[in-house]
Parts: sequence; C-alpha cells; structure tokens
Amino acid sequence: MKSFAIIGGDLRQTTLASSLQEDGYQVVIYGFDKDMDYKCFNMAENLDYALSRDVVVLPVPVSSDGRKINAPFSNHDIPVDDIISGVTPDSIVLGGRVSDYMMKQLEHKEVRCIDYLEREELAIKNAIPTAEGAVQIAMEETPTTIWGSKCLVIGYGRIGRTLSSMLKGLGAEVCVSARKYSDLAWIEACGCKSMKTAGIKKDIGKFDIIFNTVPSMVINKATLTRISPGALVIDLASKPGGAGTKFG
Repeated sequence: MKSFAIIGGDLRQTTLASSLQEDGYQVVIYGFDKDMDYKCFNMAENLDYALSRDVVVLPVPVSSDGRKINAPFSNHDIPVDDIISGVTPDSIVLGGRVSDYMMKQLEHKEVRCIDYLEREELAIKNAIPTAEGAVQIAMEETPTTIWGSKCLVIGYGRIGRTLSSMLKGLGAEVCVSARKYSDLAWIEACGCKSMKTAGIKKDIGKFDIIFNTVPSMVINKATLTRISPGALVIDLASKPGGAGTKFG
C-alpha cells in the first residue's frame, strides 16, 4: 500500500490527510507547526523523511512566489528547491498550479509530477467555491443587495462563467467581457450583456461591482480613474492579478 506525505498547505491538506488515514494509508504531514493540535497525525521528523514517501502531495497553489512552498502553518520556510533536490524518481509529486520551473526540474530528475488543476473536471469544480467566495465578499462589502446591482465580470473562463451565472441567479444586472467573439455570443445566449475586454475602459464607470478573473493588467491606472466612487473591485485572478481589491 502506498505511503503519502502531505507537505505544506492550509486546512484542506489536513482534511486530505485525515481522509487518507481513514482509508488505511500511511500518512505523514510536514509544515504544520502552529495554531492547531496535530496529535492525530504522524509528523515527519524532517523534510527528507517526508520526501521518501511514495506520493508527495503539495498544496494549491504549490507556491505563491516561486521560491517557497505555500505553508501558512509552518514555523519555517520550505524552499521549492529543497523539494526538487530531495524527492526521488520512485515518488509521485502532486500539486496545484505547479510552476514551469518546478515541472521541468522534476522532469529532468525523471520524477513524475501531476498538476491536478490541469484536470478539467477539478478546475471546473474549483471554480465553484471561488465564485461563491466572491459573491460572499460582494455581499459583505456593499451596502446594497446583489439584486439590482450592476455587475461587470471581466473574463469568461471557468470562474467567469460560473460567477456570471450565480450573479444572474441573484438578480444582478450582469455584463461579462471577453476577447473571443464565440465567448461574446455565449455570454448573450446565457442572458447576460457582453462587451469586449479591450473596451472596458469606456463603460467601467457604470458598474457597482467589478469582478476580474483575467491574470493580466486589464484594469490599468487610466481605467481605475473611470471607476465610479464607492464601486467595489474584486480581483479573482491568479498572480500577478489584473486589478486592485477595493477602490472608492
């Protein structure tokens, strides 16, 4: 039976560790030192011991800066290069949003690495809690209801599609921007208004809530000056993002 090492990450990783243990697998965790009682888990003595397991499970995202593993509950940094140098070809590495650098280095060592966010079914399901969280923030940070609010969703990828559907279901006036004409057609077919992403500067001042899902600077300084005072801007894109958090 395969053994697992859960390295870094948030409480989702400890939930995974519990589930694997309940299924009878041997599990160790590493990078969980503070804020909680981890007595129900087997703590790895050191990183090398953790990396000797059959399956090494890294967080989502693996890293926020490309240098350190995302490990908010660790008392010390876990360098990405230490993972790369310590893992062996006998192990399988799993992680979310694995950098090109890490993927290439592991391939060079003939270590199999799987980025589970590359699996379409998981990426779609991951878009749902992201969209729900965005709606929650909008509810908490605005003095009015979502119903009747003028909302702009920038981008029509997985998150943009999911979010625009949720907002429409809550009674918002939803406009979605996209680059492809095929996406613009689908947006209108789903009952939302559409606009080209390149042209959002002209009309961005009309919206009460703006959600960005595009990981590039689509809301630049010139566009920011046109946003209505008091409008809420929520950036859902992965780093470097494409907008600020709140303006007004």
